Amino acid sequence: MCTVTYIPTSKGAFLTSNRDERTDRAPAEPPATRHAGASLTYPKDAQAGGTWIALKGRRDAAVLLNGGFKNHVRKPSYNRSRGLVMLEIVEASSPADCFETTVLEGIEPFTLILFTDGRLMRCTWDGSRKHRNELDAHQPHIWASATLYNDDARQMRAQRLQQWYGKSAVTRESILDFHTQNGIMFDPSHSCHEHRDAIATVSVTSVDLTGPEPAMHYHDLRAGTTFVSRPAEAPPGEQMAFDSLRWKARRFLIRLRNWEYWPLECVYAPTLPAWLWLSIKARAICFFGAANPSMRYAGFAEERKSRIYALMPKGSYPETLVCEAGIPREKIQMLLQRSSFTFPLIAKPDIGERGVQVKLLENETDLEDYRLHSRVDFLMQPYIDYPNEAGIFYHRMPGEQSGHISGIVGKELLSVTGDGASDILTLMMQDDRAILQLPALHESLGERLRSVPARGEKIGLVPYGNHSRGAKFIDLSRRITPALTQAIDRICARIPGFHFGRLDIRFKSWEALEAGQHFSIIELNGAASEPTHIYDPQHSLFFAWKEIYRHWKILFEISMANAKKGAPQMTLRDGVEMVREHQRHLKLMRCHRIRRFENEA
Repeated sequence: MCTVTYIPTSKGAFLTSNRDERTDRAPAEPPATRHAGASLTYPKDAQAGGTWIALKGRRDAAVLLNGGFKNHVRKPSYNRSRGLVMLEIVEASSPADCFETTVLEGIEPFTLILFTDGRLMRCTWDGSRKHRNELDAHQPHIWASATLYNDDARQMRAQRLQQWYGKSAVTRESILDFHTQNGIMFDPSHSCHEHRDAIATVSVTSVDLTGPEPAMHYHDLRAGTTFVSRPAEAPPGEQMAFDSLRWKARRFLIRLRNWEYWPLECVYAPTLPAWLWLSIKARAICFFGAANPSMRYAGFAEERKSRIYALMPKGSYPETLVCEAGIPREKIQMLLQRSSFTFPLIAKPDIGERGVQVKLLENETDLEDYRLHSRVDFLMQPYIDYPNEAGIFYHRMPGEQSGHISGIVGKELLSVTGDGASDILTLMMQDDRAILQLPALHESLGERLRSVPARGEKIGLVPYGNHSRGAKFIDLSRRITPALTQAIDRICARIPGFHFGRLDIRFKSWEALEAGQHFSIIELNGAASEPTHIYDPQHSLFFAWKEIYRHWKILFEISMANAKKGAPQMTLRDGVEMVREHQRHLKLMRCHRIRRFENEA
């Protein structure tokens, strides 16, 4: 990652890198082809899990150099390894564009040499700005890391390349000879690094793109061994290995043993007699229709989140941009410029369904992918990074001054905690909840699943508090206090026509929430709200049925009381139309699954 050459030939090119590294760093793993979306062949850094050189598919390659244009002062810590960032960029369909849109704040400066579609580019992150330059792919080039070498040392290498090129036959062997000669291999006397006496050239890796079969040649100078890797086609089904019969059977058994994962039809079917009883008493199958008069269908289905937000007090929910399906790129950019939004953002359908098509947008590339594929109107909001998330079930009888909290569910987002030895994939396989998400996470996280977290390091896998996306629901109804009830009452009393539903809230602390501070209501759900505390793994199915009926009875009483006051009720025809609309909307959301964000269990 410290001295790199690009050597063109009439048949292709060679991209070669000397890895100058501390001698006490663990040896890298030899190159192997890994199929995580694109086919990538690369050696793997044993410590950080990333790489410094990669062959993508059968014609593209990239190499990483530490540092930007000049040496920099290292910070005590950075958000992620540069080698992992490189893998994310190289794996993208357009690596150069991905470099432009990837958020690099908190990443140590680096230079990425890209050879893709016959074009040669230098992409540099200097710690504050990105720079991208297209280079002449028909001429040789040499680069040296700014963290190890000053301008004189780099100029000397450029002169050596000029002297060598044109006078020697360009072959894999001659390029290796060039990279292992004195003055090109690491020499402490030529280095500006403070720990130069502990550094050496530990390997030379060369990507050969001159023949019909591209290859990566890895020379481990310490062990005196050479490895040759050629990208092979992915074995049938490897990219979807976790959708094999074995893994499907394992996930089926996990769901069978835990009723919280059963299909809704199985959970709710035994409660139908209770619904019919309430319908008979109300003389209406859609007895819920008057529960929340300000919401379409009382918020049971087909109500837009944007309309619900409009009913809520300003400042109680995230600032929201509404984007119609098929919105042009220019218009969405204009909306972002007018707002104060910065990445990451949350995108979600304006009319949603149990977390379907909810996506964390890390950068412009994610946003463009979402925009292109969403066939329904969607919302964009800033990502609320408060550490706690809970669903609070609230109800208030018409005419009464105060309401009640009938249940609270806490949400533990899907994550793993490192042991210092196991990679993320191994840690996931120890957790049934994570195993259910393996197909989606294998596709979305790719090679990052092979990184090894430090002991005690917590790695978030899914940033959404949806049960279908792996979140663990915990019954926190013991948190119901007079102070919390008053705080929620103050909010809900200011929402016209709202009497029954669940508020999904992110907040700083329980004390702050009770004081009405440092919180944001990310969702407000109406008549179809589930008392989601029933999904606590400690609860039995009988407890769940009891709670479902208890809340249906409250819904019935509120709706009937509002109907007596003149609120319009739903007819059977209204109910049939609601179901048809909802089915059409779900079909639109599901007919084109978007890679990396349709992650339902």
